[in-house]
Amino acid sequence: MMARSAFAAVVVMGTMSSAAMAASSAEEVRSALVGNTFKGGMGGGIYNSYFAEDGTYEDASGGGNYEITEDGVCYPDTDYGCYAAEIDGNQLEWFKDGDSVGTGVIEEGNTLQ
Repeated sequence: MMARSAFAAVVVMGTMSSAAMAASSAEEVRSALVGNTFKGGMGGGIYNSYFAEDGTYEDASGGGNYEITEDGVCYPDTDYGCYAAEIDGNQLEWFKDGDSVGTGVIEEGNTLQ
């Protein structure tokens, strides 16, 4: 059974220490995010994004292309750069330059529609 089908519905949101977290591998990030939706806080606001299997994402701004590398989730041709992710079950914490920049939950499928 694929890991993403086992996501729990209950999420405990809290502050996680970046010093205690280790970035998930590209394969772990790919397995958790591709075909699913991230919902949470980032950059001082709510951020929801669906990561399609074709390498595109969609969010409130419309969307674009993404790549998952050992550096994290990267947004080519933008100023966003790459964000490392620490994934624990359906919880995800984003890191930029080693600092925590957002937390949220991964929901199965495209829940933006």
